[in-house]
Amino acid sequence: MPAKTKKLPVSIEEVINPAAYADAASKGAEHVIETTKVTLNFAAKQNAEIIAAIKKALKGTPLAELPILDLTAQAVERYVAVQNGLLDLTLEQFNAVINAMQAAGTDMDKAKAEFSSVLQSSVDRASVAQNSVIDYAAEQTKAGIDAVKAQPGVAGTEAEEFVDNIQRGFDTVVAAQKDLLGLAAEPLKAAASA
Repeated sequence: MPAKTKKLPVSIEEVINPAAYADAASKGAEHVIETTKVTLNFAAKQNAEIIAAIKKALKGTPLAELPILDLTAQAVERYVAVQNGLLDLTLEQFNAVINAMQAAGTDMDKAKAEFSSVLQSSVDRASVAQNSVIDYAAEQTKAGIDAVKAQPGVAGTEAEEFVDNIQRGFDTVVAAQKDLLGLAAEPLKAAASA
């Protein structure tokens, strides 16, 4: 009895289904990002519980009035919110690249246009996210300095002058950082529009 012969696949698409792989990769990225978000949110919740316990333990003492605990809680909450936003951005950009590659197929001009669009969007969103982090750091620094200046015996002293100098220095660093981000984004924007 002659052995049956099977037709061998003629293309890689018949052996490996790129669409199925892209879908699996996207779902995998979603799972990783969701797990990371759960971990971040758990850490924020745990931080809030620890701060509440510290406040309770310090109740009735002069240390209970210091704003550092509230500033710490706000900083952690903001950090988690920024990280969650960046994770969402990462997933969105990952899916956009996969979709662009699938849509382009073998049309290289279309692939270039799709990738340029995704790159431009990534640069814009990353710039907004970085500026948000910088602005938040500036707000937290100002809040901390204002809290120090509000302490009894600080007004009109060298301590007040010292924290004012810190604020001016930090403001200079923030302005320089924003300028550097703008300069760093220019070549990427140029590349995306090319």
